[in-house]
Formats: sequence, structure tokens, C-alpha cells
Amino acid sequence: MTDYFWDFDGTLYDTYRGMVKSFVEACTAYNFSVERDQIYKSMRRTSLHQTFDKFLKQVDSKKKKMIVDKYQIIEKNEQADDLPFEGAAEVCNWVIKQGGRNFLVTHRNKSALNLIERDQFKNLFTGYVTSENKFPRKPDPASLNFLCEQYQVDKNNAFMIGDRVLDVNAAHQAGIKGILFDPDDIIVAKVAPDRRIKRLLEITL
Repeated sequence: MTDYFWDFDGTLYDTYRGMVKSFVEACTAYNFSVERDQIYKSMRRTSLHQTFDKFLKQVDSKKKKMIVDKYQIIEKNEQADDLPFEGAAEVCNWVIKQGGRNFLVTHRNKSALNLIERDQFKNLFTGYVTSENKFPRKPDPASLNFLCEQYQVDKNNAFMIGDRVLDVNAAHQAGIKGILFDPDDIIVAKVAPDRRIKRLLEITL
């Protein structure tokens, strides 16, 4: 059997629309202008935290905290519109039918679990790690290693699916294979995923 570890934002769920919108609105609320396209590319190529650091580096720490807090409030309200990517449910069910298991590994808090429960995905996952578990952020492999040990995962038959370089790097550091989900060919950094896909359903082929 083959086990699959899923990133949440931008992989299992299409959350970037709401995240980018929330980032732009939070900045605008404090008279700080940013470009949507640049924010999206930065989030995809790095991380949310690095995007805040990059675009708010000229902002003093007090104002930056106000913008980050505003972002979190807006983004929480946007979550109602977050939906799974096309093919996500089919692939998760396919994994189980093949005798494998699905695991969720995300930097997001328990809101990720609320969404997969809302959309009747939770029963498709054997285990998960969220920010509440306090593991180091990917590409540190600690969260993957924890799940592998807890559920006796055969690392020779395991994949991490993610939309960013850090997901692939985390997989390789944990000793498992990495699948880069890059639907709009936006990842330009040097990375050597074991597979690179544009649609989640390609995993089943």
C-alpha cells in the first residue's frame, strides 16, 4: 500500500483566493498598497509568513502586527468560501481503495479540520498535524516523521503532496517521495520533485 501526506492550503483546498484578498484588504485598511498578483506569487513560491516579511519590511513592528491581526480576522471570514480542489475527494478515495492512507500536514490551525469536516473529508484521513501540534514549520521534516512513526508508515511507499518547494524538501528530508502540485506553472525555484502535476487526478494515473 502507498500512503499520501497532504498539504492543505493550495493543495487539498483552493484557499489562495481568500488569503490574497485578505492580505490586500488588511494592507489597504492601513493605507499600505500591494499588488494581488505579486502577493499570490510570493505566497506560492515562499510562505504566508515570508510574504508578510517581504512586503511589510518598510513597516514598523507595531503597524505590521496590526496588519497581520487584521488579515487573520478577514481571512477567517473568507474561509466559508474555501473549497477543495477539483479531484481532491476522488484522489483521497482512490488512495483508500488502493489500500493506502491519507494524512494531513498543514501549517494552518484547526480551521483546516473544520473545513474537511464540513465537506465530509475527515473520514478520509487517518491522522493529521496542524499548527496546534507545535512542530517546526516545513521544510523541517519533524511533523512528517512524527506521523510516520505513529502510524508505522513504510517510507519507501509514501508521498508528500504539496504546492510549494518546501513541501517537496520536507518530504525528501523525511525520506519519502515528493509530488509538486503546480497548477499554474508558477514554481521557478530549483526543485527535484519525484512527480510534478497540474491536476490532482494525475496522481491516480
